[in-house]
Amino acid sequence: MDELFAKYQQELSEERKALQLKKMKFNDEYEKDKEMLFREQESFLEERQRFEEEESAFDEMVQTEEQRDEVILLNVGGKNFSTLRSTLTRYEDSMLSAMFSGRHHLGKDNDDRIFIDRDPDIFSMILEFLRTGIIPMPKNNEEEELLRREMDYFALGPPRIPFLERWNAKWKSDGLTLRDEGRTVEVIGEDRDHIVIMGDSKITHGSVTVTVQVTIPRPNRYSFGVLPDIPASFNKGFAYKSGVLGWGLHDHTSALGIYCQTQLVAPSTLGYVSGDLVTMTIDVDRGDLIYKVNGVKCAELLSSEVLKMGVYIAATLFNKGAIWKIVEF
Repeated sequence: MDELFAKYQQELSEERKALQLKKMKFNDEYEKDKEMLFREQESFLEERQRFEEEESAFDEMVQTEEQRDEVILLNVGGKNFSTLRSTLTRYEDSMLSAMFSGRHHLGKDNDDRIFIDRDPDIFSMILEFLRTGIIPMPKNNEEEELLRREMDYFALGPPRIPFLERWNAKWKSDGLTLRDEGRTVEVIGEDRDHIVIMGDSKITHGSVTVTVQVTIPRPNRYSFGVLPDIPASFNKGFAYKSGVLGWGLHDHTSALGIYCQTQLVAPSTLGYVSGDLVTMTIDVDRGDLIYKVNGVKCAELLSSEVLKMGVYIAATLFNKGAIWKIVEF
């Protein structure tokens, strides 16, 4: 009887161990399945979030494109204009781009046109610039100044940088003398090439416009332009022969244009004679060099990669008695 009971206890113990092993195996498999399910759920949630973000970005892109193609009706100083939102927001850092970004409430007139209280005639030129990327040619100096003010107001175009409009007493030929606190330079030496720098530093960004009135005893090798570096010698010329490297408009009526050494790089419709006003604009950011004579645009060199590296404004004078005076508007 005792032997039978002992055998029964042994069998019961073995079954209990087998059951415990089965339970442990089941728990291990359960934990593995649970972990796998958790990971699949996590992956699903991440995928759903990515999909929702992509869907939101797509909707935003579609909405943005629709806004860009939206026609905007304007009333500027009493004159009506129609244009695309994409035109008004072409330059991201401008005031117009901020105004028409969709983040601001804009006042409207009785015809549901957005009202802007500015000069309508000048705004038409602003709109032309926004459409073409080219600053339109003003009719006269007064209109040019108004356009410049409006461009500044709307934060459009190249920034005008502070520039010392004076001939430099250190960077000049010995045959030159300065008067009027550096506003006027005169050739007191013999007839030969004389270079003088304007300002006290290299222009490395932005836009500078300067005007000089020339007094020329007779037509000769005069030039007004820019140099990439301060020359080793100021007793040479530039922009008409193999002298100092530079670009400039000179007075020769037989060969009108902007020259670099002896090479014509841009044609001109005008030269200049004694008494003329010669205006030069250098836009380093764009690499543009533009000239006017007596307010009439005559020559331009555009998108020059070399000019984008920075320049000094300079002039070549020749005949004794030649006088170049900086004109300030």
